[in-house]
Amino acid sequence: MQTKQRRNMATIIFRFMVSSLAYGKGRRSPVYSPDRSRSTAIPCVTLHFMLIGIDATRANKPEKTGVEWYAWHLIQEMKKLTVNDGNSWVLYTREPLRGELSALPENWYEVRAGWPPRRLWTQVRLSWEMWRRPVDVLFVPAHVLPSIRPEKSVVTVHDVGFRRHPRLYQRADIEYHEASTRHLAKTDARIITVSEFSGKELVELYHVDPKRIAIIPNGIDHERYKPATDRSAIDAVLTRLQIPTPYFLTVGRLEAKKNIVNIVKAFNAFKVHRGLGDPTRLVFAGKPGYQYSVIKKAIEASPYRDQIIELGYTDENDLPSLFSGAVGLIHLSWYEGFGIPPVQAMACGCPVIASSVASLPEIIGAENGLFVSPAEPDQAARAMDRLLNEPALRQSLSSKGMQRAAIYTWKSAAEKTIPVLTQWVV
Repeated sequence: MQTKQRRNMATIIFRFMVSSLAYGKGRRSPVYSPDRSRSTAIPCVTLHFMLIGIDATRANKPEKTGVEWYAWHLIQEMKKLTVNDGNSWVLYTREPLRGELSALPENWYEVRAGWPPRRLWTQVRLSWEMWRRPVDVLFVPAHVLPSIRPEKSVVTVHDVGFRRHPRLYQRADIEYHEASTRHLAKTDARIITVSEFSGKELVELYHVDPKRIAIIPNGIDHERYKPATDRSAIDAVLTRLQIPTPYFLTVGRLEAKKNIVNIVKAFNAFKVHRGLGDPTRLVFAGKPGYQYSVIKKAIEASPYRDQIIELGYTDENDLPSLFSGAVGLIHLSWYEGFGIPPVQAMACGCPVIASSVASLPEIIGAENGLFVSPAEPDQAARAMDRLLNEPALRQSLSSKGMQRAAIYTWKSAAEKTIPVLTQWVV
């Protein structure tokens, strides 16, 4: 038995060395074809000496929002937890890995596959890589599996909002994600999703076997998102961004599914109630998205246009100060599979006004925020007025929110994800 194991290991090493040399000098890439004979016959065990591929294209984007940060943080934590674990891990990317993502342990590698760009990359180039240099397991952190892939594949489905609210999405996106999700439902691939709500949606709408679904909540970066202790640092950011206080904050793309128009309407109603002379501002931190033209018209039509501030895409280093300086976060999305900005806000001690629909009550916790109907701007306006007028309420929500946010860590998400990738029935 030991002789056979040594022979299999020698074969693996030989294939790795030869194919790495063939792939190109100076490029770290384990490009051997896996030896299927090395798997043990014991059911439900961790398969050792595996080659595990990860689609890192979203993690490698220079400007990140929810899904991109999910992929980035998860990969970063998995790198820490899998050093010398006996497996080889491969990151597939269109461009050279950026920043901290490029710091790879000895058993992690990079495969750059630059063509074709954009949407065709998954179905064309990643499929080609899976056919040319098969891996034991493929993990796609962002919804869509390639057509050619290993039998053992894992994909994260963050939400299926395109099915519930098609009016909020571009037709091309609806068709693409609907087709890919229907196809995924018919495969044996494992599915990770980020909330109990999203798991139930997959079962109800696509008849996915619940046994295929692993519920693994997102995390946040607690080193970055934490209560501010230096008021001068907050003031420095607000001064640089030209944001007077007090203000309410919204973080995320300015797009239809984030219900930005109703946030503007809520602000209008709030200002009418407060009367002339009220100095409160509304701050949007996020770049334009789908149906931004409609959003822009609503902002321009507001009688309080001069008190609405659009920051555009905002550096993550500025967000903790923005959260810490705000009266509260307003997050009125029509649909969320998780909702990272509310958790980031809570971690900074910022009270949250959130939609009472989809996953948000589950993630935030019923007692840890003010929940309103996303279809009723007046409800949000009243919640804003309460936060501004009731210091005790702000303090209570701040304290409860920080406790709730503490349960969401990327380390925990990675610790739960790794067994999904490495433990299989054989």
